Amino acid sequence: MTTFWITLLTTILFVGVANGQSRKKYPQTEATIIINTTVNTAFNYIVPIDLSHIFKKYKRFPAIIKTDEKELWIKPGLTRTVYFEDGTTAKESLLTVVEGDSFSYQIVGFTSQLRFLAKKVEGSWKFTELENRQTKIEWTYRIIPKNFVARFIIKSFILKDINGLLNNALFIIKKDLENGK
Repeated sequence: MTTFWITLLTTILFVGVANGQSRKKYPQTEATIIINTTVNTAFNYIVPIDLSHIFKKYKRFPAIIKTDEKELWIKPGLTRTVYFEDGTTAKESLLTVVEGDSFSYQIVGFTSQLRFLAKKVEGSWKFTELENRQTKIEWTYRIIPKNFVARFIIKSFILKDINGLLNNALFIIKKDLENGK
C-alpha cells in the first residue's frame, strides 16, 4: 500500500511540473489606500520610514522593535537587519527606487517560524498621483514558498493576517501624513 501512495504522489508531482503547475503565481496580497497628500510627500516619507513606528503586533506577527541601517534607507542595494519583539530577525534589501513612483525590496534570512515556509518575501510599493493632491498607494507582498505544502499553508493561514498587518501600517502612514507629521 505504501508503494501505491509513493507512486501516486510522484505521478501527481511529475504531471504538475510537466503541466507548468509548479510555476503558479506565488502567494501574494495587496493593500491599497488613498492619502490626502502629494506623491512626492508620500514617497519621501514612506521609503525611509521607521519600521517600528508602523509595524505593531498583529495576531501571530510580532511588532518590529528596530532596524540596524547605517544610512538613510533610500538607495537601492542597502541592506538592514530587522529585529522583532519576540527576538527573531530577518534581512531586508532595498532592490529598486524610482523617485516619486515606486520601490521594491526583499526579505530573507528569517529566524522566525517563517524560515520553514518561505524562501523570501518580495515587497513593492507603487505611488499614483490622483486629483486634488491625493496619492494612491498600492503595496504588494509576495511570499516565495519553499514547496507546495508551504504554499498551501501560506495561502490558507498566513496571507489574510499579512494583509491586516499591511493595512494597519498604511492607516498609521495615512494618519501621519494627513496630520502633518
